[in-house]
Amino acid sequence: MSENENSDKENERVHSGFTVSKLIEDIKKHLGIVLVAEAGHGKSFTAFTIVKEALKDPDTTVIVFSPSTIWRRKFGSINCVQVGTSRFNPIVENNKARLEPVPIFRDTIFVNLDKKWLYRKSLWLEQLLRSQQSLLFEIKYRNGRRIKAFESLVLQIVYEMQEHKLEDEHYHRHYLIVLEEVQNAFGTYSLNSDDSLELFTIFTQSRSDAQIHYIAVGQRLNDISTKVIERLRPVVGLTLGENSLRKIKAMIPENLRPRIQNLPSRTWIYLDGETNPEFTVEPFTKTGKATMLKPTVTTPKRKKPNILSRLFDVVINQRVSKPDIDQEESSVYEPEDEKLDDELEDDLSFGVH
Repeated sequence: MSENENSDKENERVHSGFTVSKLIEDIKKHLGIVLVAEAGHGKSFTAFTIVKEALKDPDTTVIVFSPSTIWRRKFGSINCVQVGTSRFNPIVENNKARLEPVPIFRDTIFVNLDKKWLYRKSLWLEQLLRSQQSLLFEIKYRNGRRIKAFESLVLQIVYEMQEHKLEDEHYHRHYLIVLEEVQNAFGTYSLNSDDSLELFTIFTQSRSDAQIHYIAVGQRLNDISTKVIERLRPVVGLTLGENSLRKIKAMIPENLRPRIQNLPSRTWIYLDGETNPEFTVEPFTKTGKATMLKPTVTTPKRKKPNILSRLFDVVINQRVSKPDIDQEESSVYEPEDEKLDDELEDDLSFGVH
């Protein structure tokens, strides 16, 4: 084993012998994990460490959704796409109000004024996702539903691609989806609406049908949809909020309950339902920098006109510029007969002596 490999193993070594490598192995056997802790505990940097270790496997693709700039600035080498800019804005607003009948009341109409978001088809995005490269999506949208619409779109494309490729028994690629600030798109009630039914189906069947796994990162367990929490294994850091404490204490053994209020920075308890190991992740070291990807805007080249086209243009221009003599002559006033002309002269000379 090389010196660098020894150094990597030492950096990922954790209390109780539990390593980040073992955590990733466990993630691939289940749907995924949810990292929850107070601000400043090291959630993002712990996610950095997990992703960096996962990328060592050539059969693993990582896709990160982040509404923050921290991944682009602090993670290091990864291809990055900024979403919601003038250059790339695939989710657009549809302000049309929908009229929906209310089944209970015969003559009542419900006016749905909720903003709806539509996907403006991007061949560039779809080809990028099908390339199977690891990507960071830095999402500039500030509306949680709009963020969810984009994340749902990407998950649907990846899910359908993986589902198809897994028909080949020799295909073994796994996808690791990182949902930074997961409560923005998958909050307490966000998966209860009708437009989330397809997303929820994809989420629940991701592991079995498409080998897709999740790392959800959030500050308060109580702010994240229960439908998400119940399907992911909690990795719990320092927790002080009363509501989140109540929810976490219901998940962990009694002897560990006091500990979650005193965990040092970057120290976690992995609630795996068996040994519930406590582990510490060492400080993250950035390597390289993000590479920005943008869709190319191509303007169609104007074809050089051939000889016939140029001759045609010359003939047309000559016709347009040549005066129409017949039309000019017809505009000159001519009296219909001499009598009418004499009457006109009399009218013009009236009162003049």
